[in-house]
Amino acid sequence: MFDTQKLLTIAVEVGSFISVFAAVVAGVLMAQVTKKFGTGILASGFKSISIGVFFIAAGILIDAVESYTQISGLNSFEILAAFILIKEVLFVLGTYVIVIGSKKTGDKLESLTK
Repeated sequence: MFDTQKLLTIAVEVGSFISVFAAVVAGVLMAQVTKKFGTGILASGFKSISIGVFFIAAGILIDAVESYTQISGLNSFEILAAFILIKEVLFVLGTYVIVIGSKKTGDKLESLTK
């Protein structure tokens, strides 16, 4: 018989891996920005923001692995708790780095226009 739960899980994992790939590509492109605007503010800002994007990509990847382990029957509380903890730490770190990098870049650009 056709197992719709497994099919749905696979579809979600495919979406997760596409998101991870897109985030990694975006992070690499942002890290490679070398155009000098002002004093290189955008280049340095993009480099710091790209680190946050990599953290979030890693969190998405951990989330996909967590889904796979659940569907595989590895429902050990310790394993799932570790995945959740690692995933949440990566998401918080990634978001923090992106927000702080964006704020610093915006502040530096604003100071140039004064």
